[in-house]
Amino acid sequence: MSAKDFSKYVTIGSFVFEPFIPGGGPVFVLTTWDTGRRDEYRKHILAYRLSMGDVVLFEGDDYHPSPGWALDANETIACLMGFLTLKPGDTDEEYFAEYTPQQLDYCARYAEALSCEVTAIYGEV
Repeated sequence: MSAKDFSKYVTIGSFVFEPFIPGGGPVFVLTTWDTGRRDEYRKHILAYRLSMGDVVLFEGDDYHPSPGWALDANETIACLMGFLTLKPGDTDEEYFAEYTPQQLDYCARYAEALSCEVTAIYGEV
């Protein structure tokens, strides 16, 4: 997956997750941007990219956080990561219908550990 150009958006932040002991697995980085757009309910729409090292796993400009949370709030990041760490068996199979083999491999190998790391940092949302 080639990275989309989000340079027209305002960067909110980059969030680093290291769910493994050093050298024991990959490091993940979630970067978020404010698109400047809002949906029909006046909720902000964020762009995001989750990378594993140099590999872009997921990206989009379609995340609508709760209107009660700041764009860089722990709850916003934890909730977005909740979607990005789902794996087959966590929800309906249709959710994964368009996943690439690389994304499915990520789910099988790393999503659970990453989800645990996000919960350890931000708590349950």
